[in-house]
Amino acid sequence: MKALLKKLIAYDKLYPLLQNSAFYHFFKRTQASVARSLYGNPAEGFFLIGVTGTNGKTTTVNLIHQILNDNLAPAVAVSTANIKIGNKNLNNLKKMTSLDAFDLQALLSTAKNNGCKIAILEASSQGLDQHRFEGVDFDVAVLTNITHDHLDYHGTMENYAESKKKLFKGVLNNKKQNKFGIFPSDDSYGRKWFEEMPFDKKINYALQASAILKATQIIEYIDHTEFTFSYLGKLYRSSTKLLGTYNISNILAAISVGIQIGLSMESILASVERFEGIEGRMQNFTINGVQYFVDFAHTPDGLEKTLTFLHNQKGDGKLITVFGAPGNRDKAKRPIMGEIAGQYSDILIATDDDPSSENRLEILDQLTSQIQTKLFSQGKELFIIPERLYAIKLARDLAKPGDIVLIAGKGHEKVQLTNFGKRERSDQVVVKSFAQNTNQ
Repeated sequence: MKALLKKLIAYDKLYPLLQNSAFYHFFKRTQASVARSLYGNPAEGFFLIGVTGTNGKTTTVNLIHQILNDNLAPAVAVSTANIKIGNKNLNNLKKMTSLDAFDLQALLSTAKNNGCKIAILEASSQGLDQHRFEGVDFDVAVLTNITHDHLDYHGTMENYAESKKKLFKGVLNNKKQNKFGIFPSDDSYGRKWFEEMPFDKKINYALQASAILKATQIIEYIDHTEFTFSYLGKLYRSSTKLLGTYNISNILAAISVGIQIGLSMESILASVERFEGIEGRMQNFTINGVQYFVDFAHTPDGLEKTLTFLHNQKGDGKLITVFGAPGNRDKAKRPIMGEIAGQYSDILIATDDDPSSENRLEILDQLTSQIQTKLFSQGKELFIIPERLYAIKLARDLAKPGDIVLIAGKGHEKVQLTNFGKRERSDQVVVKSFAQNTNQ
């Protein structure tokens, strides 16, 4: 639809107007209806869980899948990074958080044919706004958090939040039984929605605010995290291979789902401790005494949480950050991300993310122009290297044993969208090559 409209109209001027038109929404609903009919309405018979939020959706989806697939029934999970059908893990090659209606229905049909009874779906604000889940009646809605992102599409934070709220409204308004909502009390929207939404069953979770499920102690290490939380007056202790305090919030969200379904805490925590993490999410490589982390952090909030953890772990070493921002997307977040990266890093390397059709040098200028003077006055170093491969190699050349290198923004992705088209490029492959002494 979007590609066709680009050809038929003056896209930059008219498409944003058409996007909010009755015709556009009618078309998207019709598209979803046709997709359901084509594949025989495969969502029927599934226990359906939707996870929305700005950050943490992919990790939360995969954690819920681990818990339910281990203890309840075969499950399918769809996230930005991957697709799981039972115990089989596949890359999500669509570069979409929420699949379009036809791809979603096709996947649910395949999962049903493979014996899956549960579906955990990452629900983006755009996917919800564009009716990709029309006719998919969720039993459970989960919110991770709502922070700055996609304002190029939604315009305001309130519009952005309202799009995510559609997931919860859909659960409340469908005819299913035993529905419930999961809310983060550390998030202002989560607190408000928990209070105002009339779910018969609901639970809130938090790291700091008061909540039904509340973290009481978190101890961070470079290779794992230990945590304690309270639920109904009882303390539980556990550990995870996931890194950073922020991931404990994702774990509490997943635990909340298991609790509401009726699983024992013992079985839930066994699955949490068994969870290996996700490719491209704080993925660690130790090479020649340097700790490299490849991560998907691409929003101000996500980048700050990641850098806060790494800054606390660096000791006497330096923190080197390689980061960028995608083209043709939310420009307002670029200087904010530059400010955050500069605050926590000793050496900053700004580079391409997915520049797409936008001028790559203008993106880099928007990331760094407001922080250059401050960085130099603090004795920090800033490099602007448009070519991402060279930027990562520069980080390697600058790093010494004991240093930490964060390569942020692309994470699991295997493709880069450049001014010259699409090309294969993986941050993980580049970092792995350092251990092999190749010249990639």
